[in-house]
Amino acid sequence: MKKTCLLIVLLALPVWLTGCFTTDLTAPPGHEVRIMAKDEPASFRKEYKDFYLFWGILPIWRTKPEEIIAKENLVTVRAQTQDTVSDAFISILTSFILFPQTIVVEGNRATTTGPERPD
Repeated sequence: MKKTCLLIVLLALPVWLTGCFTTDLTAPPGHEVRIMAKDEPASFRKEYKDFYLFWGILPIWRTKPEEIIAKENLVTVRAQTQDTVSDAFISILTSFILFPQTIVVEGNRATTTGPERPD
C-alpha cells in the first residue's frame, strides 16, 4: 500500500510542480506590432498581476497584453513574466492555493507626425 501511494505521488508531482501559467503575446486586431529586443529602450512600462488557483492550473484573473498594447497604442512591445517576492508572499499567505504571477509589458507608442509645412 505504501509503495502504491508513493508511486501515485511521484507520478502526480510533475503535474503539481509544472503550473499552467500562460501569457500569450498577440497583437490586437488591426495593429501591426514589432517585438522589441531585450536591451532596446522603452518609453512605456506597466506591471500587473495575473492570479491562478492550484499551481497555475486554473486561471481566475488574467489581463491580456494585447489589451494594454491597444489601449496604449504601442507599436513595439516586449512582455515578460517575473516571479517577485510579493508573489511568493501571497502564495504563502494563501497556503499555496492562490498563485499570482507578475507580468511586465514595455513598449513604445506610435509617433504621429503632422503634415509637413513648406519653407
